[in-house]
Amino acid sequence: MKKHKLEVGEETRDDLTRIYKLSGCLFGSSEAYAFQEDVREKIASGATRIVIDLSAVEKIDSSGIGILVAAMWSASRGGAGLVLAALSSTVEKVLSIAMLLEHIDHAATVDDALASLDRMDLD
Repeated sequence: MKKHKLEVGEETRDDLTRIYKLSGCLFGSSEAYAFQEDVREKIASGATRIVIDLSAVEKIDSSGIGILVAAMWSASRGGAGLVLAALSSTVEKVLSIAMLLEHIDHAATVDDALASLDRMDLD
């Protein structure tokens, strides 16, 4: 049985903007929890614009949903905007079934997510 590890890439656009690219499986793994903590730390350090690109996420479970919700909570509490971008069909289906798409900002592409953050009042 093949294990699908989560891989996390990060791009810094400017002092305030971080783009995370997740690939593989978003389960309750040490990599996933390290990602969650990194988002929290970036927000605590002043990042106010967070995009999470989910286009390469193959699978997500309830722990993965919890990690995304925790990232949203960190952003909300820290005065930051967070937008999920380019949801894979699997992720979109799971988040839709969990009725979270109504509550989590999401966009079709990373560029659309950045534009959405531009429209948010993050002061």
